[in-house]
Amino acid sequence: MSILALILLGIIFLILLNGVFACMEIALVSVSKARLRRLEQENHPGAKAALFLHNNMDNFFATVQIGITFVATLSAAIGGDSSVELFTPLLEALGIDPSSSVGRVVALMGVTICISYVSLVIGELVPKSLARRYPGRISTFLAGFFKSFSMLMAPVIKILSGSTSLILKILMIPETKEAANVTAEEFRIMASELVDNRQISQQVHDILVRASRLAQTRVQDVMVPRPKILSVKVESEDDPEIRSKTLAMYRKHPFTNFPVTDMQGENVLGVINVKDLLLEDRPSKMLIRPVTFSSPGLTLDRLLATMQRNHTQISVVVDEYGIIDGLITIEDILEEFVGEIVSDVSRRTLPIAPSTGREPEPVVEGTISLHELRESVSICLPPSTDYSTLAGFLMQSLGRIPTPGDSVDYEGWRFEVTEMDGNRIRKVRVIALEK
Repeated sequence: MSILALILLGIIFLILLNGVFACMEIALVSVSKARLRRLEQENHPGAKAALFLHNNMDNFFATVQIGITFVATLSAAIGGDSSVELFTPLLEALGIDPSSSVGRVVALMGVTICISYVSLVIGELVPKSLARRYPGRISTFLAGFFKSFSMLMAPVIKILSGSTSLILKILMIPETKEAANVTAEEFRIMASELVDNRQISQQVHDILVRASRLAQTRVQDVMVPRPKILSVKVESEDDPEIRSKTLAMYRKHPFTNFPVTDMQGENVLGVINVKDLLLEDRPSKMLIRPVTFSSPGLTLDRLLATMQRNHTQISVVVDEYGIIDGLITIEDILEEFVGEIVSDVSRRTLPIAPSTGREPEPVVEGTISLHELRESVSICLPPSTDYSTLAGFLMQSLGRIPTPGDSVDYEGWRFEVTEMDGNRIRKVRVIALEK
């Protein structure tokens, strides 16, 4: 085999080796640590080494950079030194003397262009595209080689890291470590990518997104406000009529759990479950279960943990003065996962279809929360610590107690008060303004 053939094979080998480094770099960055852990648990070959490299990303990047730099420099040096010999037949065909200055410059430019093109395609673009398509397979397949190479290059990596730190100190650039944790917004973007790649369904995506918002959603955003609470009022915990009063309330409003309050509705004595009435006769006091209390500003994830720990399905919301503010149930929290669970007894949005040919204009209750309004009608009103319901937003915007016919316009929507109950806004019509 001729010397030129060996030179060409050497350059091609170095370009392919560069492609291996580029391919592994993208593969290990693209594969998730969770997937590598699962492969390790399944005793997949190379998974343990890949997880080791993933946990030591800084050293891995340094190793890859050493390999790529060395290979690129060596291939360029070999190509440049052999440029005249490689391009002699072409130069002679063009009538250019290979030994002349012009011949050497043309040969060097030709080698540079050819090596750059092949390196970009074979040594960069194709390997990186493969790595994006098969990150798990490639990272586990090449992990053993790169782990050994990383350990071999450990002294060089230490020298390079020390040199880098020294230069940063000279430039007086402080060392900062940016948080590597995935934020909630990044998690939602990742979930959208999984839908685009058809790895999860849209329904699963919606559940994941809603679950990620539990830590950002407050109790007052989803609770049943005090005017809508349906409670069983008794004289005391030993009230002999507690059973009949509960059954009477259940016939009108077939819920499973009812809070039990005094006759004024100010003090919550506990919760009664209708199913307990089907058991053998018990004293009235034993029918009342303990109740869990929560504050309006508590986030849903913390409340859910408390309700699970106490094995309760309902929590009474009280303000800082101990006054009842609302009520929240496990169903309310569950709806934050799976969406609205519509039932005849819990429907809040009351659509009305006018006799005209226009689109129906929904009528909602004034006590609907801003969170519920966003979920049911897809309207986002500005949040505030001064209000948490549509009625509060309207009263804040008007600066007074409204009367039927008053309206407030906000970002393409008109909220018209249609019904009042004393000083309380009872019904509001939501109208989409023409753009």
